[in-house]
Amino acid sequence: MGKLSKNQKKVIGEFIGSAFIGFWGLGFVVPFAVLGYVSNMFEFAIWFGIAFAITVVVFSPISGVHVNPGVTLAWALFGGFEKKLIVPYWIAQVLGWAVGVAPFYVMFDNVFDEWMVTTGGNPTGLFYCNTTAGHLMAGAGLEIFLTALLTFTIFVMLDERIPGRPTAAGFPWAIGIVISLLIAIGGGFTGTCINPARDLGPRICGFIYGLLKGQDVSGIFAGGQWLMYIIAPIVGAVLGGAFYYRIIVKLLPDQKG
Repeated sequence: MGKLSKNQKKVIGEFIGSAFIGFWGLGFVVPFAVLGYVSNMFEFAIWFGIAFAITVVVFSPISGVHVNPGVTLAWALFGGFEKKLIVPYWIAQVLGWAVGVAPFYVMFDNVFDEWMVTTGGNPTGLFYCNTTAGHLMAGAGLEIFLTALLTFTIFVMLDERIPGRPTAAGFPWAIGIVISLLIAIGGGFTGTCINPARDLGPRICGFIYGLLKGQDVSGIFAGGQWLMYIIAPIVGAVLGGAFYYRIIVKLLPDQKG
C-alpha cells in the first residue's frame, strides 16, 4: 500500500470519525429504547454530547471531524474547505454512520428478537430519526432551525475574531454541550437529526438488517420523511453559516493591525 495523500487521510479519518460517533453516540439508543437503562431524552442528550466531544478530540486533527454533510457544505461555502472534498466527505460520512451502528445489530440480535416479541417494536428503525406523525412540515422547520444553530455556533466558536471563543482544548467539550442542548430541545419531536448522514447511514443499515432478517422494511424509505432528514439539515446548515458570515461578521468591530 502506497503512502496516502493528505486528502486521502482526511477522507479516511472522516469515515472512521463518523463510524466512531455512530457507535459511541447512537449506541445509547439500545439502553434508552430497548433495555430501559437510560431513562429520558435529557439523559440521552448528555451522554451523546460527551461521546461527540470525545470524537472531536480524537479526529479533529485528521479530518476536522465534520461527520455531517451540512457542516461540510457550510464550511465549503463560507469557511474555505476544499470544494473537491465535499462529495468524498459526504460518502465517507454516510458510510461511517452506517458502519457505526452495524455492530449493535450483531451484538444484540437476540435481544432485539425478544424486544420485538414483548413490545412489537421493529429494530430496523431503532437508529434513524422519526418525526411525530402528521407534523412533517413542523419537523422540517425544527430541523432547519436546530441545524442553523449548530453551524452558527461552530463558526462562532472557531472564529479568532471572537474574544470569548473556547480554546482548542475546550472546543470539543463546548460543542458537545451544544449538541446536548439541541438534542434536549428537539429529540422528543424529530430525534434532533441535524445531520443527513446521522439519519441516512443508520437507515440504510437498518434496511439491510431487515432484509437479512426477513422483517418488514417497507416503511423505512416510504413517504417523504427520509428526504426531509436530508434536505432540512442541509438547508439549516447553509442558513446558519450565511447568517454568521454574511451578517454577524460584518457587525464585528474592525480588527486592529
